[in-house]
Amino acid sequence: MRSAIGLLDVRPVGWEDIGGLEDVKLKLKQSVEWPLKFPQAFARMGLTPPRGLLLHGPPGCAKTTLVRALATSCCCAFLSLSGAELFSPFVGDSEKVVAQVFRQARANTPAIVFLDEIDSILGSRSGGGAGCDVQERVLSVLLTELDGVGLRTAERRGNKSDPQGKYQELEKTETCL
Repeated sequence: MRSAIGLLDVRPVGWEDIGGLEDVKLKLKQSVEWPLKFPQAFARMGLTPPRGLLLHGPPGCAKTTLVRALATSCCCAFLSLSGAELFSPFVGDSEKVVAQVFRQARANTPAIVFLDEIDSILGSRSGGGAGCDVQERVLSVLLTELDGVGLRTAERRGNKSDPQGKYQELEKTETCL
């Protein structure tokens, strides 16, 4: 996979390439790798795998390397998005980039989307007001994509796990533009 936005040419990183952090590696394997490799066991036990993880720590503590090793071991597509490459001086470009990264992730499932420097990407929501700045719009688009509301109707129709057609066409709502 190659694209100008959100994708990296990732050299394979194995778990053995990361020294230490055995408890963190085990937790990542249990929460991401095992549900992909053993879905029948999770279904039999009635467990639902997590849909997202938050890794936190100071710069240089191997968060990116851990996620790359996880993507390598799971044979997943790896999409990375950092705050520096997200913001654009043009209106609507930042929101478009976020939506494009999630569209690429849906097209290349299973995929891991790595939001690096998320604190610089997202600010806090304001209590209201007439103004709507870039951070608020990006946050709205990101939350919409994370909730799955941003799925297109055609993508929902192709979902094999929905044989009765429970999903119906959604009206597209505008976010603070």
